[in-house]
Amino acid sequence: MPHYKLIAWDFDGVLNANVQNGVFKWMTTFEQDTGLPIDSLASYLFSGRFQRAMVGEADLHELVGDWAAEHGVPHRAGEVIDYWFDKDHIPDEKTLAIVQQARAAGITNVIATNNEVYRADWIEAQGFGEHMHTVFAAGRMRLAKPDLAYFAHIEDALGHGGKDVTLVDDMAENVEAARQHGWDAFHFVPGCHEALVAQLGLD
Repeated sequence: MPHYKLIAWDFDGVLNANVQNGVFKWMTTFEQDTGLPIDSLASYLFSGRFQRAMVGEADLHELVGDWAAEHGVPHRAGEVIDYWFDKDHIPDEKTLAIVQQARAAGITNVIATNNEVYRADWIEAQGFGEHMHTVFAAGRMRLAKPDLAYFAHIEDALGHGGKDVTLVDDMAENVEAARQHGWDAFHFVPGCHEALVAQLGLD
């Protein structure tokens, strides 16, 4: 029998295989493909600005546009972001197959991601949302993992809590936070799919 009523799936690094050795795939090819400086963009965005966009306190398009203007980049913000999102579209088919097993077993499945609003919309548009009951995203919730209020928000929305729920996430701090909140949690690492099936009670 399945062990849970609700599975909350992280997106990047779990449903989407776009993280390699802690680095997002789009960042490894950005400069070669676009001729634009990735170090400049990364240092501009990920020194606190993106974190504000992640929880709905800033607009990603405006941030990338400001970077482009400051560095004399001729590309529009939308072009840079489209490259980013498209290059990072690498569905993990093995994980998605487990989602299908869970759905067939009657388990509710949701995405629980620390993405801002544009990427959350993109995730749904790319079809990931079709596998899920709904998508919870930090930019929409104005909360991000590992804040315990993030998990409480999902509980309040869906009516499941405690050991009826598990988080599947590749970030150890998020796994620990979910457990602290009272959920079960599974630390997703490369090659763990069989162990995950067993943990979910789907074998």
